[in-house]
Amino acid sequence: MASGFPFALLLCLSIGLLAPSCYGQTPDPELLDSSCSPGWTLFGSRCFSFNFQGKTWVDAEHFCKATGGNLASVHSEEEHEFLRTFIHQVSGENRRTWIGGFDSVQPGVWMWSDGSPFDYKSWAPGEPNNGGGTEHCLEINYKDKWNDNECNKIFPFLCSKKL
Repeated sequence: MASGFPFALLLCLSIGLLAPSCYGQTPDPELLDSSCSPGWTLFGSRCFSFNFQGKTWVDAEHFCKATGGNLASVHSEEEHEFLRTFIHQVSGENRRTWIGGFDSVQPGVWMWSDGSPFDYKSWAPGEPNNGGGTEHCLEINYKDKWNDNECNKIFPFLCSKKL
């Protein structure tokens, strides 16, 4: 009968590349508390993940919730610049990308899907304009700024979650 070693090695690699349990090492608890999961990037007190697979705004929010977060909210110029740079680094371009702003409850009253205060804005000139009366979801990287767009459009998206 064949050895189970190749199967065990393949299992460890598929569960999580270089997972500590596969090597008998226990990670430092301080590192676990202050770092993000694989595929997530730390900025401030939150972890961010760029998702190439395009989704509608609602489907993107559901996806982010399933990972323990929400579509990303933005609260400062530094955070906005980090996210723009992050999108460019991971995608190779300034892709138009869903983030967590919406005004579908009351047009013109913008909120973040994570419930945090809408305390920073970086709208492109002339935005938000609710074009056609149907633009209620927020995208980043429209002329390097924000744009309201139709929520059923398909874009990549940014999730965020607190540490």
